[in-house]
Amino acid sequence: MQFLNLCLSIPNLDTIIFYVIFVILIPYYLISSGDYESLKYYLPGLVMAAVTLTEAGKPNLFVNLYPNPCNQRTFNGFLSTNIINGLAVVGILINSLAITMTSNSISLGLVTGLITFAITFPLAQQILPYFIREVDYLFKTQARLYLPGNWHMYMAGLIFSALLLCIQYIMLIGFTSYILTIQ
Repeated sequence: MQFLNLCLSIPNLDTIIFYVIFVILIPYYLISSGDYESLKYYLPGLVMAAVTLTEAGKPNLFVNLYPNPCNQRTFNGFLSTNIINGLAVVGILINSLAITMTSNSISLGLVTGLITFAITFPLAQQILPYFIREVDYLFKTQARLYLPGNWHMYMAGLIFSALLLCIQYIMLIGFTSYILTIQ
């Protein structure tokens, strides 16, 4: 029992578990299976997952995983945020370069990168936490549901992340067909 208490008292254990699963194991599996197509879409999605876990886990869980830049008080939070952002940028660049090379269209690769960047960073970093907080407020005040845990916040983040990815897909399909008809 002392070992379990020791394990649960390790600072940033939740962040370590996130990194082991989502940053090491899943990309390793995608690379070892040769599924590079999924990897280049998975890496920008890490930002949405980290934002959801950080916002829904407040005040006790995932505090240093992806803190708001205004509230970054620890080096761990700063480092974690920049590692996740770096992986997302790598995924966006790989995707943009692959599309540029396969379609022989620099403008198509540029537009793809810009759309993915706009969805991944400004929208996921600013609007996703706001949406999660609003859902939490609605559940606690309007619906007057007092359920244990923050499952509604995690679910709201997951649903809004899926919505952002759908918007990104629709925009990419629309702009791709438009750019290819111009050339």
